[in-house]
Amino acid sequence: MSDNTTRAGASGHLAAATMARLGADVSRADFWIFVALLVLAIGGGAVSQATDTGGRFYWSFLVAVYGAVSIGRTWFQAKGQDGPIWGMIRSQVLHWLGALVAIQVVLFFESHAITDRGPAADYSLLLLGLSTYLAGVHFNWTFMLLGCILAITAVALGYADQFSIYLVTVPLAVLAIWIVYRRKFG
Repeated sequence: MSDNTTRAGASGHLAAATMARLGADVSRADFWIFVALLVLAIGGGAVSQATDTGGRFYWSFLVAVYGAVSIGRTWFQAKGQDGPIWGMIRSQVLHWLGALVAIQVVLFFESHAITDRGPAADYSLLLLGLSTYLAGVHFNWTFMLLGCILAITAVALGYADQFSIYLVTVPLAVLAIWIVYRRKFG
């Protein structure tokens, strides 16, 4: 076996072990952050439908908040670990920058009447859900659960009117909060 293969295998095992340790526990802070991010995202659907601008600035703000929280939690959880964390932080910065650019493209389409406000909000929420899910795959499992809820909400928004979406979203949010709560306190 070559030296490069051995190093790559050892590096992969170290990264997997580090990520397992980082995602194994849910702290009280993780729980409340999860709840706050969920509320902000559900609010985004309402803001997008209720305002004339379609929540154009809200979606950009939300990606920045999600990215900052994800990066901050990774740094906070990993700062006591041995090994470099800057690679993970760089990956997250690039990840969330990509999400921001994708949502800006959707909002550009909306502002130039290529798509309507409702579908633009759905696409923005779906992109946020995908980005959040992928952050969860790589960095913190609670983001994976949150991303699933955001994606389901985006699909439900596409099929339901403004009021009935909350008949789907609120029970999903309560279920997700219960899952995270049980992992922390149960």
